[in-house]
Amino acid sequence: MHPEIFRKVAGHWLSGVSVVTSWDKDGKPVGMTMSAVTSLSLEPPQFLICVDNRAQTLPAIIASGSFCINYLRQDQEHLAAAFARRGADRFGALAFRAERTGAPVLEGAIAFIECTVNAVHPGGDHTIIVGDVVHGDAPGGEPLAYFRGGYRRLEGIIDPQQAWW
Repeated sequence: MHPEIFRKVAGHWLSGVSVVTSWDKDGKPVGMTMSAVTSLSLEPPQFLICVDNRAQTLPAIIASGSFCINYLRQDQEHLAAAFARRGADRFGALAFRAERTGAPVLEGAIAFIECTVNAVHPGGDHTIIVGDVVHGDAPGGEPLAYFRGGYRRLEGIIDPQQAWW
């Protein structure tokens, strides 16, 4: 499949937006915007992330052995943009904290999940990382979404209590 068609088709999958964080070998926080994250297993609890092989965050995750997936709130588009840029000081005045693994947990995220690296697999131009869940929480809020190359806000979210199913 031609890469342009592949991107077009893949872009039609609505996904959430997250910032995956870790620490580099010098003890500096690192992170990148990602939509290629998903829960993998309930027993044991695991998440999967797919990281571009060129990403500066990849060697940090592997070396530190841990990462945190921070689900962004709909008004955190500026964070998604900042963490998508290469070489920028992404953490600057950003508020974050360390919890169980020490990987940065971003203040204001609607949910976060901390993982330790269980397995690393090649996946074309990406690396697939399976993480064992250590800790997480979901303070709540409305999610930032990504669809057809742009950030979106969900409108008219169906209340599960009122859904037909």
